[in-house]
Amino acid sequence: MYAVDDLSDAIDVTREFLTPIRPGTWLKLAIVVFFVGGPGLSTPTTPTGNVGPAVDGPTPGAVEPALPTGDVLALVAVLAVVVIAIWLVFALVGSIMEFVFIESLRSSAVHVRRYAGKNIGHAVQLFLFRLVAALVVFVLVGVPALVAILSVESLGSVSIGLFLLIALAAIPLSIAYAIVTRFTTVFVAPVMLLEDRGIVAAWRRFWPTFTANWKEYGVYLVLAWIIQFALGFAVAFLAAFGGIALAIPFGILIVVLLALGPVGVALAVGVGLVALVVFLFLMALLQVPVYSYLRYYALLLLGDTNDDLDLIPDQRAAVRSDGGEWDDQSDDEWGESDEWDDQSDDDRNGWE
Repeated sequence: MYAVDDLSDAIDVTREFLTPIRPGTWLKLAIVVFFVGGPGLSTPTTPTGNVGPAVDGPTPGAVEPALPTGDVLALVAVLAVVVIAIWLVFALVGSIMEFVFIESLRSSAVHVRRYAGKNIGHAVQLFLFRLVAALVVFVLVGVPALVAILSVESLGSVSIGLFLLIALAAIPLSIAYAIVTRFTTVFVAPVMLLEDRGIVAAWRRFWPTFTANWKEYGVYLVLAWIIQFALGFAVAFLAAFGGIALAIPFGILIVVLLALGPVGVALAVGVGLVALVVFLFLMALLQVPVYSYLRYYALLLLGDTNDDLDLIPDQRAAVRSDGGEWDDQSDDEWGESDEWDDQSDDDRNGWE
C-alpha cells in the first residue's frame, strides 16, 4: 500500500534534502516553517466550560456586574481590529510560504524571494480559500453560540443543553474543516504549482485521483495525524529543555535590569521580547525536519497515485533505485555555499 510504503521513502528523501547540514538553508527553512506552521487560519472554537444551573432571578445581596462603558467597548473594538489585522497578515504570509516550501522540497533548493514572487497569485487564492472555510465554520458554529449568549438575560440562565448541542455540531464540522484544509495544503496546492492552476481547477484535477484511491488517502490521513502527534510531542519535549536553557540566562538578566528602576524595566521588556523571538526560532528550527518529512510523505503519495501529478520524480527514483542512497552528485550540482544571494539555480541557499 502506497500510504504505508511511502513512510520509509519519505525518511530517505527528507534526509537527503536536509543533509549535509547547511546553516543558511536551515535558517531560511526555519523562517518558512514558522509561517507555515504558525497560527494561520485555524478552526474557530466554540465557547465551552461549565455553566451553573439556571435561576429565576438575581441572588439576594449579589452585586450585578456593571456593563462596560462606551470607552471600554471602543478600546476592545480597536484591539480586536488590530489582532484580526495581524492575524490576516500572518495568514497571508503563511500562504505565500506554503508555495515557497513546496518549491523548495521540489527543487531541493531554497530561494525564498524567487519562489514567493512566482506564486503570489496562487498564495492569495489559498489564503482566500482558507479564510472562506474558516468563516463557514464560524457562521455555522460561532454565530449560533454568540446568539445564544447574547439572547440570555444573565449568565445564570444559560442552558447547558444548548451549549452541548452546539459543541456536538462543532465536532463533525471541525473534523471536516481539518480534512479539507489539510488536503488543500498538501495535495491541491502542489497541483496548483505543478500545472499552474487556480485552486478550484486544482481541486477538480485532484478529485478523480482522490476518489479512485480513497483508501490510500484515508490511511494517509490517519497515519499523518498519528505521526504528527508523536513528532509534535517529541518536539515539545525538546523545546521544553531549550526553553529552560534560554530562561536561565535571560531570566537572570531580566531580574538584574528590573533592579535598575524605570529604565531597567524598559530594557527588561526588550530582553524579554528577544528571548521570545529566540524561543520561537528554536521551535521553528525543531519543526523543520518534521514538516519536511510530512510534506514529502504527501508528495510521494500524490505521485504514486497519479504519475502526472508527481512533483518529485527525481527524488522518488533516487531513493527507490538503490535502496535509499542517492547517486553521487557534484558539489556544483547541489551547491555547498552559504551565500544568501547566490543567483544560481543549483545553489540551495540563495534568497533569490
